[in-house]
Amino acid sequence: MNIRIASAVLSLAGLLALLTGTLFWTGIALNLMSLHMLLGFLAVAALWAIGIGQLFSPAGNGIIATCAIILGVLTIILGLYQSTLMVGRLHWVIEVTHLTLGIATIGLGHMGAARHRRSLS
Repeated sequence: MNIRIASAVLSLAGLLALLTGTLFWTGIALNLMSLHMLLGFLAVAALWAIGIGQLFSPAGNGIIATCAIILGVLTIILGLYQSTLMVGRLHWVIEVTHLTLGIATIGLGHMGAARHRRSLS
């Protein structure tokens, strides 16, 4: 049940983080940075909940759990410090990397949740 709730939180927070990030990236809604960061933290927290659920589930996968923890840490660190990394012409590399980590966060979380659902049936 907890992984199901975490999966729903991950879906909603992840989608809204992608949307606000896209709006922020294109310069349309620069004042949404705090909301984007909150949504990102929620998405990573949901990923961690799914990863920890994988770790303690009888049919869980330690590799998915480990990757969830590492990916969450990387996503948060890059998100918090991205404005100071590679400032200038090549800053887009950091932005694309952050976007890729965000998408990977959503994908890995759903992969872990799906694996948990299959183990229950």
